[in-house]
Amino acid sequence: MHICIVGGIFDKPASYRVRHSISPETVLADGLREQGCTVTVCGHSAALPTSDDADIIHVHHFGRAALRLATAIRRPPFVFTTHDPFAMNSLPVAWKRRFADRYVLRHADAVVALSAAERDFLIRRYALPSCRITVIPNGIPTTVFDRVTEPAPSAPANSFLLFVGQLQKFKGLDFLLDALPAVRASYPQVRLRLVYQTGALLRHYQAVTGRLGLTGCVEFAGPQPSAALAQLYSAATLVVSPSLGECLSTVVLEAMGCGATVVATDVGGIREQLDDDTGVIVPPRDASALSRAICGLLADPARRQRLGQAAREKARAQFSVPKMIRRHLRLYESLLETDERAA
Repeated sequence: MHICIVGGIFDKPASYRVRHSISPETVLADGLREQGCTVTVCGHSAALPTSDDADIIHVHHFGRAALRLATAIRRPPFVFTTHDPFAMNSLPVAWKRRFADRYVLRHADAVVALSAAERDFLIRRYALPSCRITVIPNGIPTTVFDRVTEPAPSAPANSFLLFVGQLQKFKGLDFLLDALPAVRASYPQVRLRLVYQTGALLRHYQAVTGRLGLTGCVEFAGPQPSAALAQLYSAATLVVSPSLGECLSTVVLEAMGCGATVVATDVGGIREQLDDDTGVIVPPRDASALSRAICGLLADPARRQRLGQAAREKARAQFSVPKMIRRHLRLYESLLETDERAA
């Protein structure tokens, strides 16, 4: 089977891809190759293969390639994964994008939803038949995102909260920063470390930390390679995901795989990742709820350890890369069987 994986990361320069070598698209491509499939990859701006060149084209994210395939008359079967947290979490989306989304989703041969919550949204918003949607959560490569060191009780002076995500409004960092003064009122030693791949609003958040009197306790750590990020997840006292929108949070899955204790907002498919035994879920846009959850966990090291261990076990059992690859292969095979019957 020859599969073409299309994703925005493949439009990036080689230097960027080396620094950001792990993404849903790259993990899928590598896993399919390990199963003996022929895999080519290309960006949204590249020329797409024809039916003579590939059996399946799987596009990740909305972009030019998705639109071109949706309008093409002759093409291989087209699978689409949106990775789009905006519409399903009621975040602003331009009308042109809403129109394009609907068109692409209705013309894809199959749609992959990362969570049951996303599947239900796609059925409700776009009237997609449930039979055209397959739920396949992302898999976490345990060769990288696994417990790096056994957790030790954090000395107060070494306690730190970890945020990983883009410096964009929808990641909810404003609410975490607003929560931090209340946390530090009870735990003045706590620091916050920010890891981000794109710093679109870096100056804004530097100004916010200054206004809140947090300049000395917030570290803007910038991009980190995957191995270093895994070390940070393992060492963090808490990993906090204050996001306003997710389909299925990659950051939460990575943190779970590393045995981290996670506080996350109740958006998208978070409740399919975390439960009362594996993390703490709070309402989005609620700095007070964040501060209470963080303080409660800082006060209870035994609970943090229990949650982190249970999260790691759940990540390995339910969100493994081999399981993700098998589900994709079953989907591709079913599409090819349908395509052969229609020929």
